[in-house]
Amino acid sequence: MDTNYESLRDLARKASVSDEEWKLFAERSRVREVRKGTCLVETGEMVMHAYYCASGLFRLFYPLPDGKEYNVAFTLENDFATSYGAMVKRMPSSYTIEALEDSVVIEISYESLQEIMDSCHSWERFVRKSVERLYIRKEERERELLFLSALQRYEAFLVKYPGLENRIPQYHVASYLGISPVSLSRMLRAKRA
Repeated sequence: MDTNYESLRDLARKASVSDEEWKLFAERSRVREVRKGTCLVETGEMVMHAYYCASGLFRLFYPLPDGKEYNVAFTLENDFATSYGAMVKRMPSSYTIEALEDSVVIEISYESLQEIMDSCHSWERFVRKSVERLYIRKEERERELLFLSALQRYEAFLVKYPGLENRIPQYHVASYLGISPVSLSRMLRAKRA
């Protein structure tokens, strides 16, 4: 088995996906290298695949009409990245997914994923649990934006993405927090004082 599949295979085992059911997935998916700066999904593009990040780092962001970009999430190793709603609804994506580092993903078409879920209850359960985790993260993110101060959002970011502040430029962190890079610098200086 390709080593890029190992962590995903471990997750599938925990969801009781049998070796035979795993083989179906492995036959219908592929490993894809993604260079830093490359977009898996672009705003306005139809989403035809689901992606699992085997290594590397992605950001999910909304490009605004004024040219600014608003980071809504990051996908690190051993996690999923796709515009799930756009994929399911067969509509253009409202956000972009960009590699912030050279990365490796496991890619499967939505059509193949549907076929596997239709034929294997364990895969259906695995995908449901994965989508539930993504939904919970989205709810937590909305709550943070509505109820937490910028400093509290930063502290939540550090908990949710340990060490990520050392892997990405500070302006990406600021965008995720919904503040300017200058405000983030000022806030961090005040916190250290």
